[in-house]
Amino acid sequence: MILLLKISLLFNLLLPDIGQWQRVQTQEKISFLFPNTPQKIEHTNHNIHSTVYQTKDLTCVFGVVCSDISSQKISMTSECALLFYEELKKETLSLETAILKEEKTIPYDNMLIKEIQYAIFKDNYEMTYIKRFIFRGNYIYQISIGARTRHWSILQSEMETFFNSVTFTSDTEEKNTDTD
Repeated sequence: MILLLKISLLFNLLLPDIGQWQRVQTQEKISFLFPNTPQKIEHTNHNIHSTVYQTKDLTCVFGVVCSDISSQKISMTSECALLFYEELKKETLSLETAILKEEKTIPYDNMLIKEIQYAIFKDNYEMTYIKRFIFRGNYIYQISIGARTRHWSILQSEMETFFNSVTFTSDTEEKNTDTD
């Protein structure tokens, strides 16, 4: 009986527990759910400041990159966003073993959202990643999740939770929040 209880407890620890996901509020006008506390890394490249939030659980890896392009004095038109997207996609797929599996546009009213699904071989395993590129205001967001391809059903489930949790704040909402 004790052995059965231990096995049951171990099994419950291995399953993703969506109820314990935590909301990450950022200074970069985006918020999202992660399964645990993320690591935060800040860096500047070509005068563009980026903040990276990353974490992992037993099956999946999660990442959100927030790049502020306001220092570039670029007006983010749809044509400009598509050029950025093509460069970012090319950079994402630059790994020697990367294979693009799917590419689509996610319909949304006031921002461009592109999504790619790709696979890479890492440590003799095929890994599948789904990455969204979101162009909103002066920010470019790269939101990604990945796992071993053999864990596809878990990846899909956690992707739904993760991607559907993304919300944005506007400058007006931030000002209203600051005065409360």
